[in-house]
Amino acid sequence: MLTLRSDQLSVGLLPGKGADLCSLVHRDTGVDVLWRTPWSSDDPGALPWTGDSQIDFLARYPGGWQQLVPNAGPPREQDGVRLGYHGEAAVVPWRVLESDNSQALLDVRLLTAPLHLTRRVTVDGAVLRLRDEIVNASLDPVQVRWVQHPGFGSPFIDGAARIDTGATVFVTDAEDPGANLPPDQVQTWPLAADLGDRPVDLRVVPGPDERRAVFGALTAFDAAWCTISSPTTGLRLRMEWDADVFPHAWFWQECHGSAGFPWFRRAYVVAVEPANVLPGEGAVGALQRGAGPMLAGGDLMVSEINVTLERLRDGS
Repeated sequence: MLTLRSDQLSVGLLPGKGADLCSLVHRDTGVDVLWRTPWSSDDPGALPWTGDSQIDFLARYPGGWQQLVPNAGPPREQDGVRLGYHGEAAVVPWRVLESDNSQALLDVRLLTAPLHLTRRVTVDGAVLRLRDEIVNASLDPVQVRWVQHPGFGSPFIDGAARIDTGATVFVTDAEDPGANLPPDQVQTWPLAADLGDRPVDLRVVPGPDERRAVFGALTAFDAAWCTISSPTTGLRLRMEWDADVFPHAWFWQECHGSAGFPWFRRAYVVAVEPANVLPGEGAVGALQRGAGPMLAGGDLMVSEINVTLERLRDGS
C-alpha cells in the first residue's frame, strides 16, 4: 500500500489491485470515510476461482474506490472478447511511475481493450485530486464504459447522514431498484415515488436497522457535484467532476437490505459513482442504458475529480 498525506488527509492506495483508494482519512478526527467489506482483511489469494467474473470480483471486493474500465456492470461481449464484471482495470496490478509523500502517478495497459490508463493522485490540504486519463492505443475506435466506484461507510455514514447533489433526475434500475421503487422509471430527484405512489426522499440515508437497498442513477445535472454531510462525525465530503466526461452517477445504498451472496445483510454502504454510462441495457424514456461513448484511435479521455473532506461549519 502507498500512503499519501497532507496536513489534513491521509489516503491509502493499492497499486497491486486496480490502483484502488482503500482509505480516505480525516486526520484530526481519525475518521475513514470509505467503506470496507466485512471480508476486506481476508487474503483474496486464498479464495478459489469460480470462473464467474461477477462472483470472483465480489468475493475479492475490499470496498474503497475502484475505477471500472472498460466495462461496468455484468459481463459483455465486445470486439470479440468477453469483458468481465466491472472491467479489467479494477482487478489487475498497476505500475507506480512516481510517488512521494503527497502524490503518486500510476498506469496500466489493459488486455481486454487496447487502452492505456494513467492515474495521478494528489493530496493537497483538505482536497483529494484525481486525474485519470484513458488513451486508445489502437487505430480503431473502442467503446469505453467508465465508472468511478467509491463506497462510503460507517462511522461517516449513519441514519443522520444526508446526500445532496446537482442532479435533477433519478433513473430506477430496470431489474432491482429496491426501496419498493418501480423498475425502469425516470423520476425526479430527490423525491422518487414508490409503487404505492408514496414519496421516498433519497437524500436521507437509512439507519443501519432500516434494511433498505436502492440502486439507480442520477442524471440531468445542473452541475456535477454531490455532498455527503455527517453530523455524527462532524464532517462533510464534497465530490466535484466534469459532467461532459461523466454525465451520470450511479446511486447505490446497501443498508443491510439484501439477503444472499455477497452481502448476506452484512453491508452498510452508500455510493455516488460518476459514470459515462447508465447501468443496464436498452432505453428508458429518452435515455439509453449500457452504451458507452466511442473513443477514436489514438484519442484521449481525461477526468478530473476533486474530493474535499472537512468539518461541518456552524453545525450544518
